[in-house]
Amino acid sequence: MIYSYTIDTPANTSELSRIKTDLKLTAGIIHKVELVFPSGCAGFLYAAINHGLHQIWPTNPGEYFRTDGETISFDEYYELTSGENIITVYTYNLDETYDHELIVRLGILQKSELQGIWLPWSEEVIL
Repeated sequence: MIYSYTIDTPANTSELSRIKTDLKLTAGIIHKVELVFPSGCAGFLYAAINHGLHQIWPTNPGEYFRTDGETISFDEYYELTSGENIITVYTYNLDETYDHELIVRLGILQKSELQGIWLPWSEEVIL
């Protein structure tokens, strides 16, 4: 499964007034994370992703992703347990004139599906 969310952040949104967007996800393993910063963001749009009170991306707390016309993409192994899973994206926008959008894509698979992708296939059994 791949989830895709578009998050709009108005101009002049300070870090103290950052936008909180909750993403509802199924249980499984987040194996792929992509943040698309369209051209024109000019580094004014900031984004961080939390699970509960813990910032998970970027890993260092208090920091944010930001760029212009690029997609930040990385493989991950982050487990979401059964039940309600809320990942929160925090954004702010220091552009004084333009609103900016961020596209967040998250790939989620079950452990059994990931083993077929990440573990090499071999007819030999290693004991």
